[in-house]
Amino acid sequence: MQRILEPELMDDMEQVVAYDQADFSQSHGQRVVLFKERYTQPVSGYVLDLGCGSGDVLERFANALPQASFVAVDGGPNMLELARRRVAKSSSVAERIRFVHALLPSSDIPKPDYQVIMSHSMLHHLHQPSVLWDAIKQAAGVDSFVFIGDLRRPQSEAHAAALVQRLSGDEPNVLQQDFYNSLCAAFTADEVRLQLREAGLGHLRVEEVGETHLLVYGRLNR
Repeated sequence: MQRILEPELMDDMEQVVAYDQADFSQSHGQRVVLFKERYTQPVSGYVLDLGCGSGDVLERFANALPQASFVAVDGGPNMLELARRRVAKSSSVAERIRFVHALLPSSDIPKPDYQVIMSHSMLHHLHQPSVLWDAIKQAAGVDSFVFIGDLRRPQSEAHAAALVQRLSGDEPNVLQQDFYNSLCAAFTADEVRLQLREAGLGHLRVEEVGETHLLVYGRLNR
């Protein structure tokens, strides 16, 4: 199937409320496990999270990496406020996170020497995916490790609808519709590999995970 674009920002209040109430413990918790399997060094430096959204994944990484400091970027003010409220419940986490409201590309993102640059479920929202890869190159430090998790596009709209029904049929309608739209807007692994080659990042690895996701990871400085 051809890619079907969706809005680049998810910031409608109905979406914000639905994401605030949703239970992503399994899928988002697994993201931390996948990261630790692929990057086994201690993380004690700065971590950049591009497109932090509701902050659920961000909070899980902050808890899992207690020595790290985070810069969390998002273009949606409502989602960013939700992320702030989420992490504010734990002072030990909140004091290690700086939030930045910005649309990529942006000169407002601080540029410490990032040990890790990550992004979760942002790529498929971008109408021009090069925006993400350019932002990563701009923010990269001497030996930054990249870890990107995103959806991958099914073979057909019917397949996407079946996945939504099977995997999130009990969720609110707004979440089901967002999931469907996101699956249809996602890239295939081969498309991402082409994007990376065109961005000069072809050495990064693209790995399909489960039925619906893919990972991009590796060091920027080979």
